[in-house]
Amino acid sequence: MAATSEILFSQLKPGDSAEILDYRDTDEHYKSKLLAMGLVRGTRLKVLQVAPLGDPVEVSVLSYRLSLRKKEANILVLRKL
Repeated sequence: MAATSEILFSQLKPGDSAEILDYRDTDEHYKSKLLAMGLVRGTRLKVLQVAPLGDPVEVSVLSYRLSLRKKEANILVLRKL
């Protein structure tokens, strides 16, 4: 990661908030799915809970809740708030 303020999605814990800064190079199809769900630059998310085995993670984004797998969501370039 280029800047120390960047964090991987998988490093977030329940109660943590982050802002989406960018996307890492990845499968364009999956990136388009995330964009369609509202995960665009500048969007803030908050981790609500983590499944008992650690995956998936439930986040609050905009006005809804969303479950994301850590490995897939690590394409997000995040800044912890």
